Amino acid sequence: MTGNVTPPTATIAYIAQMLPNLHATFIYREIFALRKIGFRLLPLSARRPDPRQLSAEAKPLLAETRYIFPLRWRPLLAAHLYFLLTRPRKYLSTFFLLLTHPGESLHNRLRTFMHFGGAVFLAMQIRRQDVRHIHAHFSVNAATMALVIARLLNISFSFTAHNNFFTDKIVLKEKLRTAKFILAISEYNREYLLNLLPDERLRGKFHIVHCGVSPADFHPPAQKPVNDPPLIFSVSHLTERKGFPVLVEACRILSERGVPFTCLIGGDGAQRTLLEGMIARYGLREQVKLLGVIFQEDLRQYLCHADIFALPCQVAQNGDMDGIPVALMEAMAMELPVVSTRVSGIPELVDDGLNGLLVEQKDPAALADALQRLLADPDLRHRLGKNARQKIVQSFDVDKSAAQLAQIFHHYLNEGTHND
Repeated sequence: MTGNVTPPTATIAYIAQMLPNLHATFIYREIFALRKIGFRLLPLSARRPDPRQLSAEAKPLLAETRYIFPLRWRPLLAAHLYFLLTRPRKYLSTFFLLLTHPGESLHNRLRTFMHFGGAVFLAMQIRRQDVRHIHAHFSVNAATMALVIARLLNISFSFTAHNNFFTDKIVLKEKLRTAKFILAISEYNREYLLNLLPDERLRGKFHIVHCGVSPADFHPPAQKPVNDPPLIFSVSHLTERKGFPVLVEACRILSERGVPFTCLIGGDGAQRTLLEGMIARYGLREQVKLLGVIFQEDLRQYLCHADIFALPCQVAQNGDMDGIPVALMEAMAMELPVVSTRVSGIPELVDDGLNGLLVEQKDPAALADALQRLLADPDLRHRLGKNARQKIVQSFDVDKSAAQLAQIFHHYLNEGTHND
């Protein structure tokens, strides 16, 4: 239990586009943390992940999560027929709300049609499960389905606003208006959404709850290995917003300056071929290596051996950007000095010069300067690393975030109120 907070007696459904997911560890860690303090949570997901692409810690969720896909046509049609006949007003009004929402493209109307279809199926699956509230992670697909399920089952819904609303605002204003409450992972996200739909009444719906990691699971080794040359490490999905080409460019600059280092980059994604080409073209194959996917059970060993963690996030050409990367939190919890950028909510995690270094995005020379500064100064690395872990323990501990979230659920759900 969290202090005097009593978890709701009814079940809360948790929905995501894919659950569990190697690239969204914060969702299943939040589920585990809430269950630890007594919450009854029912996980829902549109798509079933490939078990081979999951860390061991996440696999237990596979057996208990309700999935839409692979699609079963008879149960799907039965679910739609059930709600059309038993709750025709709710069914039809929700259908027309999504399909006629002003300002949406034809492509988005097709997407909401698909979301509606899957959500009706999930609503049928959970209608006898004593679910009183549904919470979605991310504001796009999962939140659309949560809105549909809430209307059909006459329950409330909420969602956590991460980062995909920067590029995808499908039915977003309707979700902001009708959600019971909204969780923002950073002040930056909250203010962005409030500017999108200026309404002072919305401000009271917002609560900032950080994603977090477990300092008990991510803790520094008793004795740090000595690397010669020093080791720069990075890991994430290899997408444009992570800025890995900038990191490779910075490595080229360090190499040209004669600075000794090695750099290991973990992860996979759309930019892998681009990065391989850059590494070969710059003659960096001995200094910069791509490791491929790293599962959670192996990640800590890489963090234990690293001297510096770098993640030069940036705003992609289509406006996509990170929220506050969990990879940075994991490294900081391990007492690693981090180098990142002044993008989105990252400055709310990394205090420049206190627990890490921040540079401007898309600036390889500035990144190289910051890395060189750390490579040359073990005492600075030590000081920043110590402060980094302290920041995680104080403000980005997953159990503390779960306790905060428990308070919010208690406030909204233990009053016995449902949506109309």
